[in-house]
Amino acid sequence: MKLLGKKSACKIFFGYLPSVVLIYILAVYALIRQDANRDDAQQADVIIVFGAAQYNGRPSPVFKARLDHSADLFHENLSTRIITTGGHGVDLRFTEADVGKSYLIQQDVPASNIDTEASGLTTLGSIQRILEFLRIQGTNRVIAVSDGFHLFRIKQIFLDHQVIAYGSPAKNSPIEANLKSRLWASLREVGGYTIYLARRIIHRSI
Repeated sequence: MKLLGKKSACKIFFGYLPSVVLIYILAVYALIRQDANRDDAQQADVIIVFGAAQYNGRPSPVFKARLDHSADLFHENLSTRIITTGGHGVDLRFTEADVGKSYLIQQDVPASNIDTEASGLTTLGSIQRILEFLRIQGTNRVIAVSDGFHLFRIKQIFLDHQVIAYGSPAKNSPIEANLKSRLWASLREVGGYTIYLARRIIHRSI
């Protein structure tokens, strides 16, 4: 009887597991798309532009869309400071953060109002460095600018560190404008968020 009970439990567990996983994926995907389609930018201490590829010192179309949107928010007086992020890519002559700063200066954002964070190699790494900056400044309200699919995870990481993050998706994002790339990026972000969540749970349990 005990053996039969174990077999039944295994059948139930493995029978329902695919459904549970599918429901989880769909739920997280829905949350990602919800934040991707919502702009809740408002007055904050700093605007954070998350980096993307640069080519020979010029922002890629994806990065340019993020920077243009950040410049618009700055000129709308939603914040007096901008932080550009992103380290070296294939081209070791430039960092995404420095390329972003140079581009913003061309968009009439004063250099003195722009800080750079070029040491973080991942979204989490960049945010961890920014958190140090925010603690020193004594601030905790930011506008996070990136492609829409990216914002759910960004906001959750900030929330886990008691920082209020207003998501503001980049207008004219080449990724969000294309159905196939939008779908793929959002599904990939389900994995990115799941990895972050797992690490967060493990860290809390140690």
